[in-house]
Amino acid sequence: MFTSDEADLIPDTSITNRRLLWLAIVVVGVVYFFVAHNFQVSRYERFAPWSDAEGTLEAGQNVAKGLALSLIGMLGVCLILRRDGRPWNLTGWLPALMIFYLAWAAASVLWSINPGMTCKRLAVLMFCVFGAIGFARQFRPRDIAVMAMTIMTAYLAIGIAAEVALGTFRPWSSGYRFAGTVHPNTQGAQLTILCLASFCLARSATRGRRWLWALFAVGLVFLILTRSRTSCAALAIAFGVLWLVNTSTRTRVLAAVTAGFAVSAAALVAAMLGLDVDDKLAEMAMLGRQEESESLSGRVPIWLELTNYARARPLQGYGYEAFWTAKHIEAVSEEQQWPLREAHNAYLDCTLSVGLVGAAALLLSVFLSMQRAAAGYRATGEMGFAFTLGMLAFAVVSACLESGVASPNLITLIAGSGAAMLAFCKAGCGQPIRVQPIRWGGSCTADPRNHHEDWAAVQLPPQRVP
Repeated sequence: MFTSDEADLIPDTSITNRRLLWLAIVVVGVVYFFVAHNFQVSRYERFAPWSDAEGTLEAGQNVAKGLALSLIGMLGVCLILRRDGRPWNLTGWLPALMIFYLAWAAASVLWSINPGMTCKRLAVLMFCVFGAIGFARQFRPRDIAVMAMTIMTAYLAIGIAAEVALGTFRPWSSGYRFAGTVHPNTQGAQLTILCLASFCLARSATRGRRWLWALFAVGLVFLILTRSRTSCAALAIAFGVLWLVNTSTRTRVLAAVTAGFAVSAAALVAAMLGLDVDDKLAEMAMLGRQEESESLSGRVPIWLELTNYARARPLQGYGYEAFWTAKHIEAVSEEQQWPLREAHNAYLDCTLSVGLVGAAALLLSVFLSMQRAAAGYRATGEMGFAFTLGMLAFAVVSACLESGVASPNLITLIAGSGAAMLAFCKAGCGQPIRVQPIRWGGSCTADPRNHHEDWAAVQLPPQRVP
């Protein structure tokens, strides 16, 4: 039994207002399905139901979609204003960097090449920000994972039903990619979130664990069917990050040596037997999409050309999400000989948008959020923190080849909710969770009796303890 003082240090395990959580799930799920999904996607050539020159659906160019996205912002404001939410905590560099990034993005209207476009995109960004902060203030880390898993499961079920109804669900066919109601690459990102959420919830569940593992397996199968190389690689790296964070240094070294020995031994055996494994390895890495290998190598010329545009405005950029005007789309597409409206690299798109200053602030915010999530996970064993860490790791990796994670959308809303919880809110409702300073080479310490430092204000990297 804990004493009264020790009881104050136990992480908040009170039941979240289920009505609020389900309201958030329904609103977010319905809004983003209306904004970004199309039942006919699997029938279109290259899964593109709209012109590349029309801009992103999240841009607010369509009035109905803009009004739908405003519902998320209004819901977030209502959750922020509720009195029973977590107390605010604005200490440390993380909230300062996030606020600076938002202020810099807003200020970019002053030098934007298209102020009207920037204002529309800023409105969508603020809807997402208010929603994320509202979710962070009212829900637990685990609830964010529940929200993500529920929404993505519903999207997967609807996507399967849509393809079956259209007769496009043919996983046995050569070249098949599962799309559902969005592009396969977007579907891959959604299924990555489903796998991360179900994995984290299964690890901590006391009931229904088998169903969660089954959902994880289903999500993994359909992720492979999307043949999204970036999402598959990012999921593997995200799991690797979670393993590294909660593993001793000795185990890491042993695993590295064992893996190196196994790879060397396999290569030696293949060479002695005269096996040609290069093609097989290439096929596995490309997920059977060798005919589209130029889509990877073709990104390099795009990056080189867009780097020249970035050099013209290195510090401030062209205004928040204002670079891809009709003029720039036409110029870049003509030069590259194929239609483009993004850099296929979130880091480069962010630099074109808000310059090196804004991109640096955003990237530092992500890494500090990952540090705090890792600290919370190692100190409390809370798998909600693990989910946030995995989401941010996925975003960092996928940003190398995709631009979606740099714009406000469902994926960034989910990841941002976890990051906002770490940046702006204390962990408990009325009482912060206390955590032990982290021994990064050690194992997870989840005993609440040992917690004596507020994780939301922990100094990272934490001090080592003797």
